[in-house]
Amino acid sequence: QDGVALVSVTQAIRAAGLMGDTSFYTADSATRGTAVHLMTEQIDQGTLDEETLNPALRGYGDAYREFVAYHRPVWTLTEAMRADLALGYAGTIDRAGTLATYPRAGVLDVKSGGPAPWHRLQLSAYRRLVAADLSSPLIARYTLYLSATGTYRIDALPLDDREDWQTFQAALAVASWQRRYL
Repeated sequence: QDGVALVSVTQAIRAAGLMGDTSFYTADSATRGTAVHLMTEQIDQGTLDEETLNPALRGYGDAYREFVAYHRPVWTLTEAMRADLALGYAGTIDRAGTLATYPRAGVLDVKSGGPAPWHRLQLSAYRRLVAADLSSPLIARYTLYLSATGTYRIDALPLDDREDWQTFQAALAVASWQRRYL
């Protein structure tokens, strides 16, 4: 951004070796994740063309629609790029806003795979990136797991994310060091 080399949130976590076993992150799973993100964005915008939707994505779409119907989100940000130039990192915020079923504004990450411990770090980093947009010191962190079977799971992470934030900052330092010296 503006000639400044930024580390992405996931690059930092990966560089520090905090993603664990990444053997299941394949080209197919990356393609699926991108397609699910685009589809959920189109559902939010009311622009999804059901006729051209890949049948393999229908379950994820059904799960997202069920989530929307129950939690009634009001999004402030959708698929929004944000950066912290002082710390040298950036990320794409899947969603930020409010859910009718939870008391606090928050940042939400959409996943088409299963839970992993590093998601906590990712959401801690995203939380800092959206603080100005949501004008709140207490921003909730949510992970929305969508499945091909049409079900979903939402995890609300603790508001106190000091350990997660400190761990992400350490990962960011590792990634920045690697970028400079390796």
